[in-house]
Amino acid sequence: MVTRKSSSAEPETLRYSVLSPKAIWSAAAVIVALGIAMAIWLLLAYGEGDPQQRNQLEAIKTAGTIVVGTGGAAALLLAARRQRSAEIALKQKELDQEAVAKTHALQERVAEESQQDATERRVAELYSKAVEQLGSEKPPVQLGGLYALERLGQGNADQRQTIVNVLCAYLRMFTDATRDLTANRVKTPEHRVRQTAQTILADHLRPQGLGEAFWQAIDIDLSGAVLLEFHLRDCEVRSATLTSATFIGDAKFDGTTFTGDGLFGSATFTGEADFSGATFARTAAFESAMFTGDAVFTSATFTERAHFDSAMFAGRSLFESAAFGGVQFAELPPDDVEHLRSLPSKVRYEDIAESELDSPDRYVPVGIRATTFEPVHLDFAADPHFMAFMGPESGKTNFLRTIVRGIEKRYTPEEAVILLVDYRRTMLDFVETQHLLAYAVSAVQLEAMMSDVEGALRKRLPGPGVTRDQLRERSWWTGPELFVVVDDYHFVHHVGKNPLEPLREFIPQAKDVGLHLIVAGNTRGAGEEAGDPVAAELRAISTSGLVGNGDPADGALVGTVTPALLPPGRATMVSRRHGMYPVQIAWLGEDGG
Repeated sequence: MVTRKSSSAEPETLRYSVLSPKAIWSAAAVIVALGIAMAIWLLLAYGEGDPQQRNQLEAIKTAGTIVVGTGGAAALLLAARRQRSAEIALKQKELDQEAVAKTHALQERVAEESQQDATERRVAELYSKAVEQLGSEKPPVQLGGLYALERLGQGNADQRQTIVNVLCAYLRMFTDATRDLTANRVKTPEHRVRQTAQTILADHLRPQGLGEAFWQAIDIDLSGAVLLEFHLRDCEVRSATLTSATFIGDAKFDGTTFTGDGLFGSATFTGEADFSGATFARTAAFESAMFTGDAVFTSATFTERAHFDSAMFAGRSLFESAAFGGVQFAELPPDDVEHLRSLPSKVRYEDIAESELDSPDRYVPVGIRATTFEPVHLDFAADPHFMAFMGPESGKTNFLRTIVRGIEKRYTPEEAVILLVDYRRTMLDFVETQHLLAYAVSAVQLEAMMSDVEGALRKRLPGPGVTRDQLRERSWWTGPELFVVVDDYHFVHHVGKNPLEPLREFIPQAKDVGLHLIVAGNTRGAGEEAGDPVAAELRAISTSGLVGNGDPADGALVGTVTPALLPPGRATMVSRRHGMYPVQIAWLGEDGG
């Protein structure tokens, strides 16, 4: 009998019983003995040969034939049993072989998983060690960490995006653009390490001629980073986020393909920005980007619409043969081309002043607006005060000169007077008109003047007898508007002491008393945390202003605008009525003409 037992823990086994040799020989002997006995009996019983005996003998022979046939059937059954046993043996052999194969496969899988676990542990150890080296204060150790990460990424394709993220995070750590502009960025070890990280990125994002060294489908995020001589020429990236990044020196993206988004909003390019032949498969965003040098987009392809709103081009903007959604640059509508025009690096004051003098309003022209190239003016009737923060040699004094000159041209001496605060005497020979009420060159002079000014302004405050009509027409006092113009405000203001403090209570009531406070200072240390109550009062009433060249780390100075790396005369205007927009300040010349 054949039985089959199976178990989840053991391979399937066939169990069956077989005849022993002793049983087979015993059965054969019995059959032979019976045959001999039967033959002897037949000879003795029916040996005489009469008809009746012959008939009986035939019947016996028939019965014998039946018996023999039965024996043949038994033999056939035994043969079938042998065949069955052979088949079961073969099946058992197959099951045994299958069990062996399964065991071997299990062993191989266990070995493979063990090897994979060992590889993952080794990769994790190498990664941790490389990141630890990158965080060292010693440049040679940092370089070792960079090359270790590169080698790890080359040998493990699934780790490449993570390694690129680490390299980008390392580069994002550096945000002091002003220092990098003035430092010798070739010889310092720190700069060499940063440029090595940039080179590793570029080498593995360049598909031509590298074969397996090319890392496909990589995203880079360098938003807010300061990048030195950043070259990503002929590379291919999936998406690139470089929002608010600062590029020191030339930035090379010529021939680069962005298969995803290319985001450069509010980025600053201090040298040439070369995007010639670049391909933007999706969004190309350059809103509020600043191009100090030439912006080269010759033969660039923008598959979707490119965004250059409020971008500033201090140098040339070159878009020849560029395609925007299949439309050549020469075929673009004029309104679209307007956003791509270069803002001139110098605008003559006379060119904008003449158009403003024809206006019945007392607008004071100061420059031109980017994208529209229309004159920008200050309306002191609507916004009585103004703040300006610009770095050294950025045109701060020139800006104040445009304001003073505009006041002289738009107001008579009976309508407006100027109290000029100029500790460095940079405007000593500039104001020589009857508009000049006083000229303060020291804190002692200014404090004495503020005492007189405070008394005069207090007399202009509306008293209890002032009527509504008088308030509407401001007719309860007569006299000129007072413009207090302060150059180098950072010299005037000191923590805990500001000679202009007496004016603070009149700042919110400027229209009632005819006061206009105009301050221009350095960006350094001019933030809200500077502890200056006068500046704090100006910010509290959302005073308009502009922010020019400076270190972004100085924080928001007017509204939410922070300094940026801008050429001389370039700034961001902040107006309560017109929002934020880039401007080029008009140039009066060294002699103010």
